[in-house]
Amino acid sequence: KNSLMIAVLFTAFVANASEDDLLLKVKSEKGKTVSFSINDAKNVNLSIYGTEASEAIFGEKVNSKGVVNRTYDLKAFPEGSYILEVETSSKLAQYAITVSGNTATISEAAISETSKPVIKNENGIVSVNISNSDRSDVEISLVDEFNNQLYSENFQGKSAIYKKFDTNKSLSDKVTFVVKYKNQIFAETIATR
Repeated sequence: KNSLMIAVLFTAFVANASEDDLLLKVKSEKGKTVSFSINDAKNVNLSIYGTEASEAIFGEKVNSKGVVNRTYDLKAFPEGSYILEVETSSKLAQYAITVSGNTATISEAAISETSKPVIKNENGIVSVNISNSDRSDVEISLVDEFNNQLYSENFQGKSAIYKKFDTNKSLSDKVTFVVKYKNQIFAETIATR
């Protein structure tokens, strides 16, 4: 695994971007080298996974004020299928990477894209807002610091979900909101005191 991580090379990042859109644009594919750029690059986590493994083969955190340009050399990767995961503050997207013979390709379109739930705390009133355009099943749970479940609700067929919680009356010092949908789990802990 270490040799695979060492094999992944990256280049510079610069420019301007919209913080509202996650856009990966394949710039070139030459041999086993793939180049791409990403908008919404304020804080981006890039990870490469094997399709059978849940453990990341490579990971990188990028902090920028604009577009991120990357070139990955995948020469050390054996033939097969991989997933490039791009995570920003608002979205999580996955792209297919195929390594075959002396070439590597990356999909132009995301194979999956999920808008992250927006969780805001204003003076102990916590709002949870979920954009769910494909109307996937959604589960929202609230647990205290001892993992006691304080709230749980399932939503089916809803394109948007908005809930408010008053954490000012909580006996716990912190609570964690857990949102499950589109085969993803998002969690955020909020201090109540």
